[in-house]
Amino acid sequence: MPDLALSFVIPLYHSAETIAGVVREIEGFTIEGGHEIVLVHDGSGEATSAVCRELVRQAGLRQGPGRTVPITLIEHARNFGEHNAVLTGYRHARGAFVVNLDDDGQNPPAEAVKLWQHARREGLDVVYGHYGQKEHSAFRNFGSWLTNRMTDWVLDKPPGFYLSSFRCVSAFVAHQVIPYAGPYPYIDGLLLQVTQRIGSIEVRHEARRAGASTYTLSRLLRLWLS
Repeated sequence: MPDLALSFVIPLYHSAETIAGVVREIEGFTIEGGHEIVLVHDGSGEATSAVCRELVRQAGLRQGPGRTVPITLIEHARNFGEHNAVLTGYRHARGAFVVNLDDDGQNPPAEAVKLWQHARREGLDVVYGHYGQKEHSAFRNFGSWLTNRMTDWVLDKPPGFYLSSFRCVSAFVAHQVIPYAGPYPYIDGLLLQVTQRIGSIEVRHEARRAGASTYTLSRLLRLWLS
């Protein structure tokens, strides 16, 4: 049985400027049944590692009933990509539901809670966040559009159903997909092989809190080809 109600899984890549604010916001939530934060550093250098280790240290100093939200840090030995990082987070999550969100604040943590609440209320295994207005670059928005059109054709999903990287899944579904051992996982494809109890709700998408996106056109193309 899961130990907690909700796990927040956050893949990290050059996140030193932004992750502390995201973590602090999640720490401020009151979640019935308890929640945790799982940070997965995907091989982007010492600056991000140092910030995250300090966050874990500070959380440890505040340990005690009702005093802090547990933080787990997993560090990849090299960069394996966002989907591999999310799977690593799933493997370490202890929640009855797991929500993964960006490290830069563009997926507001409060909106992640809304995904979880919707999944519980509607009895769903997977809930995606879709955006009324996206704050990404034009070429990244085009890449998302193209990927969704391709998955309409390739995957067993309702035509036009929007797949995003902002998702909440049940522990059951997470445990079904984590045995995948290939080098290029596509999480949405794996999820759709496990369940058809999926839904979506509209969520806010905000501008980055600091820095610039690390998703260049070449990186997005490599990800799409994988």
